[in-house]
Amino acid sequence: MFKYVTCMSIAGSLLVLSAASSIGFVKSTGEFRVDGVAVRGNGTVFEGNLVETATARSVIQLAGAEITLAPESRARVYRDRTVLEKGSGFVKDGSRHVIEAATLRIVPSVRDSVVQVEIASPTYVTVATRGGAAEVRNSSGVLTASLLPGMALAFNPQAAAAAAVKITGVIESRNGAYFLTDETTKVTVQLVESADVSKYAGREVEITGSSIPGANPAGGASQLVSAVTVTPVNKRRKAGAAGAGGAGAAGAGGAGAGAGLSGAAIGAIVGGVAAGGVVVGLAAAGTFSGEGTVSRR
Repeated sequence: MFKYVTCMSIAGSLLVLSAASSIGFVKSTGEFRVDGVAVRGNGTVFEGNLVETATARSVIQLAGAEITLAPESRARVYRDRTVLEKGSGFVKDGSRHVIEAATLRIVPSVRDSVVQVEIASPTYVTVATRGGAAEVRNSSGVLTASLLPGMALAFNPQAAAAAAVKITGVIESRNGAYFLTDETTKVTVQLVESADVSKYAGREVEITGSSIPGANPAGGASQLVSAVTVTPVNKRRKAGAAGAGGAGAAGAGGAGAGAGLSGAAIGAIVGGVAAGGVVVGLAAAGTFSGEGTVSRR
């Protein structure tokens, strides 16, 4: 680790004004920019540096993570987190190293997790996992999605910050309370008891409603949700939709991310829809094989 010290002499005494330690280095086969300064080959990274790629990808090596930025991408790098501002990037060997994208916070669950993030627009962020799981939370820290290895989800950060909820899953009754785990994001919420909620216990339903701020849900649920409508899922319609989407629903690295996932989970708690294929642009990095387009089902 390199350390740079700025000094000045006053009346024969040496006064240390500031010291900065590097947090890692960045390397590339082409040119990139660090805080607006063009660099070719490799360079040192300090806390808060802004790294921008041009036509080649860049690999940022930190003590606790490796971050790869795709061409035409931009990220601000810190010791414990990377703020993706533009384009695509992925993190590996970085358990608990946070990637921030728009209002989302993406955290690998284990060191073996490889998490890929792309900002396609302010309202469209995709996250894909391979090798391990990851969690996605919104700006309030609420669990938005739990991605298993091989999953790929698309998020609307603006919708994820709202109070509206639309989720699909089976209503479970446990210890006098009702819960639902969303098919797409695997996030569990507690449901406020109502005539419709109790009526459809044990059945697969689609629920629209709203989250209750400041509530303390039971059973490890992420939020307490008040259902406005509870609609049984039409099995025949669901089977037809799964058949139509099966061919294009391969997940990160061909791991079948879209298989068995609903495509209607948008809101404060889930905020994601199943994404077929992998995020375009990082296949060349050698971690995610193949190319595809992110799709909403």
